[in-house]
Amino acid sequence: MQTDFEHEDINAVLPGNVKQMGAPDDELRIYMEDYVHTYLYQYSRSSVNGEKLAVLMGQSIVINGQNTIFISGVIQARFTEKIKGVETITNQSWKYISEDMEKYFPNLSVVGWMHSRPSFGAFVTSMDEEYHKKLFSDPKQVLFVVDPIDRLDRLYVLNEAKSALRPVKGYFIYYEKNTQMQEYMLENSLVQPKTGFQDDELEASEGITHMDAADRIRSVLMNKQTEQVKKERNKYLIFTCVSTFFCMLCIVMSLSLVSNSTKIHRLETEVNSMRESVEVQEQKTTELADDFSNYSPVITVMAAEGSKREENVEKEKKYYVVKEGDTLAEICRLFYGDASKLYEVAELNGIENPNVIYYGTRIELP
Repeated sequence: MQTDFEHEDINAVLPGNVKQMGAPDDELRIYMEDYVHTYLYQYSRSSVNGEKLAVLMGQSIVINGQNTIFISGVIQARFTEKIKGVETITNQSWKYISEDMEKYFPNLSVVGWMHSRPSFGAFVTSMDEEYHKKLFSDPKQVLFVVDPIDRLDRLYVLNEAKSALRPVKGYFIYYEKNTQMQEYMLENSLVQPKTGFQDDELEASEGITHMDAADRIRSVLMNKQTEQVKKERNKYLIFTCVSTFFCMLCIVMSLSLVSNSTKIHRLETEVNSMRESVEVQEQKTTELADDFSNYSPVITVMAAEGSKREENVEKEKKYYVVKEGDTLAEICRLFYGDASKLYEVAELNGIENPNVIYYGTRIELP
């Protein structure tokens, strides 16, 4: 029995609506939410000739004395590269994964990864095993291997000695409301290619039901966003009116009280400053109104290209604030000339995975 799991959660309740895949595992129970399972297959089928990687999100707890992993989110690993024959999550990939983690799944942790290999079966390779032990060495992290052509999949986890991956006998698919995953699916939708291995039954069970739900969710989100834009526009209009009123009130009161020419000159300067502030607020209101009139429900996610990295170092306290595009290895090279202190910095700051740091985090330097 693995002992690296979190303390038992006495308030945790197992899902009631589940479907068993394979036989129950004696050492570990894994529950995968239905939207996650569906999306992983859709994502795998989006490139039937190539491999796909993804990061699994969820939580690991102990329920009734049983080690349990809930997988309730998934993030695509974009910009992966083939390095020494291994499909690898690059630094650029981790950057986008970290941003999506913070945006869609801020309350979840990385509980593993997915590797899809069309027509290869659900077998784990020695390269997968070494890669898993290098980046996902926590006993609470799993590997989900998917063959989208033959519709095969299997979960793997490190053995007690953490020396090799062992197959998990089976897992459970559960059905419950999963707003975080639904929002991720809406903004990262996939178009399934027409291939011979997709039959009508699979499309009905994995595609149509969720796409109907997604349409309803999209409609609700559009309405909410429209209402939010209206509220923001009204807020700026009210703020402009109040600012103008107080500006005029200050002018009247000041003119009635100030008799000294020097004070009058200073007052005129302050009035001009306030007038400029009002004009800025009016300009923002006009721009917001224009944005609302041109509002479109299409949500586009763009990555900033060529962002200029700036150092932000508190020299006396030896802290560094993580900027966009930073990696822990690059920070070590910046301060020490190489990455020899990578794991020392990670341990000092409680970073479990040196490849995952977050924008805005203040890192203490030894």
